[in-house]
Amino acid sequence: MDAFSKEMLRVGTLRGFMNFSCYLRGREELLITISKRPTTEPDNASAANPTVPLQAMSPAKPINSDPTGKPPASPAARDALTANSSETECVYLLGAYQRYKSPFVWLRGGNLDQYSGEDRDVPLKLQTTTDWMKHKAHVWDVIAELVALTIRPRPENPFAVDFGLLETIPLVQSTLCSAALLSTLHEILSEGVSVLDAALMDDMQRLTEMHFMGLRALAEDVADQEE
Repeated sequence: MDAFSKEMLRVGTLRGFMNFSCYLRGREELLITISKRPTTEPDNASAANPTVPLQAMSPAKPINSDPTGKPPASPAARDALTANSSETECVYLLGAYQRYKSPFVWLRGGNLDQYSGEDRDVPLKLQTTTDWMKHKAHVWDVIAELVALTIRPRPENPFAVDFGLLETIPLVQSTLCSAALLSTLHEILSEGVSVLDAALMDDMQRLTEMHFMGLRALAEDVADQEE
C-alpha cells in the first residue's frame, strides 16, 4: 500500500486533465471528480476503435457494490459532498488506508449510471480494486476505469490533457503543470498500456513543446528585468 499511497499523493497534486480532477484529502484519501457528458453515440460504438482503453471496450453493464468492502474513514453522513451532489458530475473517494491493505472506491457525489446502490459507505466493486493484492493496479488504472464508467460517450484517452486550461493559467503555473503532467504520462506510458500509446505520445509531444516554450518565455522575462 505504501507505493500506491505515494502514487496517490503525486496524482492528487496534478492539474490539467480534461476528463477528471483530483483533490487530496489527507494522506490516505483522494477525491476524484469526473464530469458526465450527454450520450452522443451508442455505448458500444467505441468497440470498433482499437485505440479505446480496455475498460471502455466492454458494453455498459450494471455496476455492483462490494459487500466484502470496508467503510471509509469519512462516513457519507458527515461528508458535505454527499449533500451537495451534482447531476452533471460524479465525485469518488479513493481510499488507501494502511489498515485495510487494499484500496477501495466509494461514490460520494452525483448519480452513476448503471449503479443502484444506496449506501454510500459501501465501496464499488471495480476490476482494478478487486483482488488488488494479486494484481496491484496503479492509481491511474483506477482513474481510467472510473472515467470509462462515468463519461458517455466513453473517451478514447482517459488522460487527455486540457491544453485550453494550460494556455489560460499564468505562465509559471502552466510551465510547472506541463512538467508534472509529462512526468506522470511518461510513467503511465512505461507501464505498457499499448492501446493508449499513440494518444499519450501525442499529448506528451505537445506538452514538451509547451513546456520549453514556457521556459524560454520565463528566461526572457528574467533577462528583461535584469537589464
